[in-house]
Order: sequence, then C-alpha cells, then structure tokens
Amino acid sequence: MCFKGRLKVVVVVMVVVTSTLTSAQQDNLQAIECPFPEGQEVSSEEECHKYTACQWTEGRCHMTDDRHGGYLVGITEETPRGYRVNLEKANDKVTMFGGDVTQLVFEVIYHESYHLQVKIYDLAQARYEVPTPLYLPESPDEEHLYDVGVQPEGEPFNFNVTRKSTGTTVFRSMGPLTFEDQFIQLHTWLCSTYLYGLGENTHLSFRHKFNPRSTFPIFARDQPVGTTPMNEYGHHPYYMVMEDDDGNSHSVFLYNSNAMEYSTYQLEDNTPALTLRTIGGIIDLHFFLGPFPEDLTIQYTNMVGTPAFPPYWSLGFQLSRWGYNSTQGVREARERMKIMGIPQDVQTCDIDYMYRHRDFTYDPDNWGDLPELIQELHNDKLKVTLILDPALVIDFDNYPPSSRGKDSDVFIKWSDINLVPDDQDPAADNYMVGYVWPDNKTVFPDFLKPETQTWWNNEIKLFHDMLDFDAIWIDMNEPANFGTNLEKPWNWPPDEPAWSLKCPDNKWDNPPYPTMMIRVGDNQSKKISDHTICMSGNQTDGDKVYLHYNVHSLYGWSETVATYNALKEVFPDKRPVVLSRSTFPGSGQFAVHWLGDNSAEWSQMRMSIIGMLEFTMFGLPMVGADICGYFNEPDMEMCARWMELGSFYPFSRNHNAQDTGAQDPAAWPEVAEISRYTLNIRYCTSLLPQFSSHKGVAHMHGHSVVRPLLSVFPEDLAGRDVDDQFMWGDGLMVAPVLTQGATEREVYFPQALWYNLVTGEKTASGPATITVEAPLEVIPLYIKGGRILPNQVPALNTVDSRQNPLGLTVALDGNKTASGDLFWDSGDGEHHMSTMYMSKMAYYQDELTTRIMHGEDTVAGLYIDNIDIYGFPQDPRDINVNNVTIPTEDWNFVADRQVLSITLHAPLGESLNIKILYDESP
Repeated sequence: MCFKGRLKVVVVVMVVVTSTLTSAQQDNLQAIECPFPEGQEVSSEEECHKYTACQWTEGRCHMTDDRHGGYLVGITEETPRGYRVNLEKANDKVTMFGGDVTQLVFEVIYHESYHLQVKIYDLAQARYEVPTPLYLPESPDEEHLYDVGVQPEGEPFNFNVTRKSTGTTVFRSMGPLTFEDQFIQLHTWLCSTYLYGLGENTHLSFRHKFNPRSTFPIFARDQPVGTTPMNEYGHHPYYMVMEDDDGNSHSVFLYNSNAMEYSTYQLEDNTPALTLRTIGGIIDLHFFLGPFPEDLTIQYTNMVGTPAFPPYWSLGFQLSRWGYNSTQGVREARERMKIMGIPQDVQTCDIDYMYRHRDFTYDPDNWGDLPELIQELHNDKLKVTLILDPALVIDFDNYPPSSRGKDSDVFIKWSDINLVPDDQDPAADNYMVGYVWPDNKTVFPDFLKPETQTWWNNEIKLFHDMLDFDAIWIDMNEPANFGTNLEKPWNWPPDEPAWSLKCPDNKWDNPPYPTMMIRVGDNQSKKISDHTICMSGNQTDGDKVYLHYNVHSLYGWSETVATYNALKEVFPDKRPVVLSRSTFPGSGQFAVHWLGDNSAEWSQMRMSIIGMLEFTMFGLPMVGADICGYFNEPDMEMCARWMELGSFYPFSRNHNAQDTGAQDPAAWPEVAEISRYTLNIRYCTSLLPQFSSHKGVAHMHGHSVVRPLLSVFPEDLAGRDVDDQFMWGDGLMVAPVLTQGATEREVYFPQALWYNLVTGEKTASGPATITVEAPLEVIPLYIKGGRILPNQVPALNTVDSRQNPLGLTVALDGNKTASGDLFWDSGDGEHHMSTMYMSKMAYYQDELTTRIMHGEDTVAGLYIDNIDIYGFPQDPRDINVNNVTIPTEDWNFVADRQVLSITLHAPLGESLNIKILYDESP
C-alpha cells in the first residue's frame, strides 16, 4: 500500500503531520525488532531486558515506542537551503548500547527539483562524515517535486517525504530513532514491496523479499560470492522503490561508509518496512524523485559522478586466468583462440606473473620473456591487463617500491603508538603489518593521502617502463588481509613460527554492535576486522585524520582514483581502464567492476544478472561476472551457456582460478563454436556499436546501459519480477538459458512487438509469456519493435572491426515506425563533443532517414552497407536511396519472415534518405 492524501498543515517552512500512537501502530511497533549483537537466535525475555531501549511483548523483543525511546522535536530554524530542527533525547536512560547523543539536528537541504537531502547529526560536536566528493548544485531549484514534514514541537520525532503530484508518502520514518556513538538505527514504512538495490551482498532475486524478515550486511570485504546473505566487496547503501502501478519511483541513498546492515520485513498490518543500521558517522539521506527508474539512475549518477567512458577495445572479449603459470601458458591459450577463430581484444595476467607475488615485478624464470609476450600480443592487436594488489612487503632493503614508499611515509599506521605489537619488525616503524600473497609480511598504502597518490603514480610509471601494459586490474582492495586475529594465515610459511595480525580489544575493533557481518560468510574470528586490517588504523587525506573504522569501505575507491590518475599520466589523451574489485558510490567515474570470486554453479550464473542490474543502479554500468566461474570447474554445457550469457555482459571476461582446468572458450570444440557465434553477435549485431553509443550517453548524462525490464517498461507489473532477462538500452532483450539440461525456456515479453534479433521473425506481441526453443547453441535475443540498432561486420578484434562496414537493423512497431541513434568517436581518445559523431535515425511512412548532428569528419571512410527491416509488409516495387532508384538485385524480401534486406554503400558521414515504394503506397 502507499500513503496518499495525508492531512498537511503548513507551519513556518514545514509540512506537519499529526502523531498519535494508535493501537494499530502499537501492534506495528512489535515488528520493529531489537537487534542483538549475537544475532536474533539468542532472543529471550532475559536477553531483552538487558537493553532499556527494548521491550518484551507476547514473546517478542522489540524497540520501545518513540515517545520514550526516541527524540522530541524542538525549535525550528530556517536556512538558505531549507531548515533545521533541534531534537532532544526523550529519556537518556533508554539506550541500546550506550553513548547516546542527547541533542541532534534534523536538517532539510533542498537541491534540484527532484533531489532532497536530509541530515541528522550531533548538535554538540562534529562526527565523521564521508569525505568522497558529491556533485551538488550551487543553489536549490525554486520548485520541488516533494514536500517534507516533521511533527510539531514537543512531539516525538519522525519525518516524512511526500510526492506532490500524487500525494504519495514515499518515506515515513517510524518508531524510535536511535543515535548512539557507535549505533544508529532508523526505521521507515515503504509505500510498496517493489524494493530494489542495497549492496554489495548476496541477493537471490532482484526484488527484495519482506516475508520472512531478511537482514543483509554492507561492509567491504574479501568474501567470495555465496548464496546466503553476506557482505561482499563493495559498499552501496542505495535503494529504489516503485510506488504505484503507473511506474512512479523514488530512490534513497544513505551517504555513510561505516559498517551497516538493513532489514526488510512486514508490519502487523502487512505494510512493508525497512530498517537501516550503521555503527558510525551520521544519517545523511539523499532522496531522488524520478519519477521513473531510468530518471533515478540519471539523477543519482549525476550526484555521485557519471560513469567513465571506456575505450572501445575494452568492450571486446577479455581472457584471463590465475594459473597460466608461465608466458607459455598464455601463448597456448591465445593460440587456441586464434585457431578456433574466437574474437578477443584483451589478455589479462593474474598474480602468477609476479616475482614472489610482489607488485611491480615479474618472475624471471617462468615469465622472463613477459616483455616480449606483451609485444607479441600487441602485434596481434590485443591489449594487455596486469594485476596489482595493494599490500607491499616490508622488505625495505631489497624491494625498491616499499623502500620508496617508506621514504614518502605512505603506509597506514596504528592510531596509537602503544598499539604497535611488541614483536613488530623495527623497520616497519608504526605501520600496521599484515600478510597477504607475498612470502613476507606486508604494509598497506593509505591511498587517501596525497603523498601516497604521488608515490603510486610514480611506481606505475616505472612499472610501465618495464612492461608495456594497457590497463591495470586492482584486486584485494577491501583491503584484504589473511589470518587476522587467528593463529596464523592459511598460507603462512610452514617453517616459520606462527604469527598473524592481531587487533586490539577496543571499541573500534570490538564495537558494541558489530553487525551481522561477524556471523556470515567465511568470518573465522567473528570480528569486524576478519580478513582485513584492524579498524584501529589511522588514515589521512592531508587535511583530516580518519580511523580506518570509518573509511574502511573507501579503500577500494581511493586506490581506484589513484590508479586512474596514474594511468592518465602514463597514457596522455587516452581513456584509462582500471578494473577494481572493491567499489563505493562514485567509483563508476573511474572503474570497471567484476562481481568477484564466483563459482561454476548454475545458481551463481543466474545471480550474475542480478548483480549486473544492481551495479547499473549503483552507477557502475561496465560490469560483468567471471564467465564459466572462478572456483570449481564447469562442464561443457555450463561453460557454453555462460559464454552465451557473458557475451552480453558489458564487461565480458572469462576467468578462473589456479589448480583448475583450462576453461577458455577454445578448451572445448562445442564451446568454441558457440562462443565464436555469440561473440560475433556481440561484435556485430548492434552490441558493440550500440554499447559504445549507450556508454557515450551514460558518460555524458548518467543513463544506464544494461537495464532491467522495469526500467524500460515501468508500468508493466509482471516485468518488475523478471530478473533472468535484461535489456541493452531500450531495444534489445537478452533471455539466457540458466537451467542445466534445458533446451527451451519461458520468456516474458512486455507490451510491444518483438522480433528474433538474428532471424527477424516476429516472435511475440506483448504482454505475453511464451516458451521459446533454445537448444545449446542458441541464446534467445529479441529486438523491440520501434527501435533501430546499428551493427558492424565483426572481426577477431575491435581494431579490425572498427574499420568494417556498418549496417542498421530496423524493427518496425505496430505503426510501422522506428527510431534510433548512433554514436562514434576515436575509440580510445579523450572524449570531446567537438569530434564526436552523432546521428539520429528514423523510419516513418516507408521512409528511412538519418540526420547527422555533428562529427562527420570522425567517420570518414566508414559506410553503411546493409539495412534489414523487420516487420516489412511486402516486396517493394521500388527503393530510392538519396533520390536514386537502386536495382532490384540490391534488395531481398523474405515473405515468410517479413524481412526486407537492402544492400547499399552510403558514407556514414552523409545524411541518408531511403524511400520504399510498394503497390499499396500512395
């Protein structure tokens, strides 16, 4: 249900709502559970009574009501961009874990007409706030799509945000606000159950569930992909709710980087609800009013930063593995790919190329001719990506990168000199020392620090002087550390005395409420610092000093920015490619992302679609999963189906782990043939030209590229639950087979005409669910009527394919119309509007036209050589191309499929006009 038409009375600058705790609200209060650090399994009346903020009612431990456990509304003050309201703790004896902030400020800040910010913070003293940049307007818009309300002075605090146009309350806090030193909790009604987003953690469906109650942690962690709720590599507290049948939607961003968790559940009256918890910082909420899902993506990414525009070659297929073990292993894989004629643009090397797993080195024995191998790959028109990990060994006397880092003082330190372990190597000073892949203890660069960024920049330049790579992959940047708080790391040298990084027993490394992250995944020590460094470290941006406790989830973001800026200097006037495992809001400006260490399981293949759709929401559209799985070994069928799906990931890379068999697509003859076919579709039939066009628009304006059906068809209720299909833009639908042994699948077609992308046959007139044939060699692909998609003759790499002729696929809608656009630029140079080619294409009343917006010189030498029109009614009598009648042999009409194919040779840089005449034409 949604909350519409609530009574509103304007007082000063606020919309005020009345507050009376009805019996129904009292019942709903019982659904707001009290969280126990040990988990809800320990719930009992005795346990409940340990916390004065909790109440035991009818066998349930829940939060007390907001009149006793929350805050009371105080005086209001108008500000240049909104207003502030003072809040005072109702009863300072009511607490969860202590350290309650007794006086708060509730501040409303107006931004764009669609964008509202709400902050709740300590009145008396400044607390940590996230230091990453947001792009906010200098002054607020005069008109707003929303109203904001709080209760009158003296009443228990709660607030609401209402959409003006519909009267829908899109956010209404409920129950008591909890704001303690290390525990903050906020509850809200939701106006529908169509909830999406919040990550990075394990989701088995794109749409969230409310029954039974579900809780998920958010905190950057080196945690392989699983199928139970667990926090993984990134930190994205951003969600969207679709409010009504018309598709009106809003989204909310909690700008907070501390460890957190959220719960979805139903109140006693079945109203959906959401609880947000974090263990530090402040409440800083950004509301976006859309009104539609795609609008929300644009609005959010314009605030956190629109996605980077990747070079064209990075859209090609990429091959990788940990376990080539030598340059010969790479050559053998590359040779298999060439023999089987499988397109490839990038070759990636994992940590086995390094000397003793040390950054900025290569193994002189097994990889001694790596410079020559890179040159061979370049001669073969491939790009090369090399991996770097953040942890560097403390061998300061023999390892120059660490030595130079120490000279510049770039590593994370203990926050207190007294925390330095007694057995720490004196050479490590007061740095925090851990252990990861190298066979020596390690230290961790503080990438927030300007001196670290300068040092990292220099190391990457020196590295490029050594190895002529094209892109950098940064891994393990949560940051990961092995064996924290255990006897020893799993890979500790067996002949060395046991040792590990031990974190102190203090409020940072043992917070009173560590969130459910200590109970899920591979958390052996049951600590917040498990598998990472201690929260008691200090980092600095040169201006402020931050506890790692607060900025832990920013580590991957900060390394990404430093790496991106370094590559900008290594490759002047080129577009850098940085592949990062750990991400934070805003990472999309700098990073490509893959979904981490998955397994060769059918369930995880399906989950990769959900992850891809979520990261599109999060502003990282260049995303994909390890095709065929990283851990374990796929069989032929699984790898074939995954290559079909992976051919349509924005970031398309096959990658697997050490000590597993080869799974590059050429490893099986059947997979090789299927991969060649589907990758040729990626390189040809609309995907790379279309994706480049969409990425250009995404970079400029924040639009998404891969989209859930609900983004393209927001009024389609059935489409809101579809998460095993997805769209490229608004014209192409991908419906992969995700079930072992299946040779058919059900496909949901929203309202439109739909054509088989490959054959041009009309498949469906939606809305409809149809069972389609899908033998092993087929992935169902459909183009929506009304769209024109560009294509290009494929090749074995984008260097060659970009020189080939282009074509257009015109899919007619029920009115026999279609439209589209085509973007083209240099492919890897700096993005400049002045040199970008853009054309608009339209089909109307049997006439196809292209209108060039700008950039004709950019496409000199490129031609449109073929046009396929799907849904054409009959064989034409005449076809005129730019007022010249072409011979009948230059077109072909297939009557049973209603496909008209036209052959021509028209310069892409010149406007095109095609008139088609047939007997019924006027």
